[in-house]
Amino acid sequence: MRKLFLILVVLSACVSINAQVSVDDYIGTWRGEKGDTAFTIKLVKGDVLFNSIIHVMGGYQVKVKGKYTDDYLKVPSKCDRSKRYREQGIYISATYSSEHQKYLVVTFYDQRKKHFNGEGIPGGEIKYINQNKLHWTLNEKMGIAMKEGDENFAEVHPIGFSVPTDIIMTRVE
Repeated sequence: MRKLFLILVVLSACVSINAQVSVDDYIGTWRGEKGDTAFTIKLVKGDVLFNSIIHVMGGYQVKVKGKYTDDYLKVPSKCDRSKRYREQGIYISATYSSEHQKYLVVTFYDQRKKHFNGEGIPGGEIKYINQNKLHWTLNEKMGIAMKEGDENFAEVHPIGFSVPTDIIMTRVE
C-alpha cells in the first residue's frame, strides 16, 4: 500500500510539473497550412509590463500558392512604448500571464485589412497545445466589441482578415 501511495505522489508531481507552461514555450517561429495558404508567425519575449504579465511581440508571413503575399516576419528585439507597434515592425502584440498560462491574449495588426485604421484589433488567442503545437484564433466580432464597446458595436462592420483565423501551428524554430 505504501509503495502504491509513493508511486501516486511521484506521478502527480510529474504531472503538475509538466502542466506548467512558461512564456518561453510560446517563443519561436511557428507555421501552419490551410488549403493553399502557409501562415508563419514569429514570437519574441518583450518586457515585463507589471507584476507577472509579460509582453510578447511578433510578426507574420503569408504565402499563397507558393508566393508571398505578406512578409512581416522580422521582429525587433526591443519595444519602444512611446511609438506605435506597427511603426516598429510589431504586428502581433500579446500578453502572457502566469494566471492564464495556456493561452496568450492577442492584438493583431493586419497590414492589408488595417482594422481601426491600422491600430490593430484585439480578440485573438494563441493557445498552447504542447511543445510543438499552438492553436491560433482570431475573432473579429469579439475584437470589435472589445475595441468599440457595446454601444458602438453595431456601427463597425467586420472586414475579415488577410491571414487564417483558426489554424494549428507547428514549431519550426
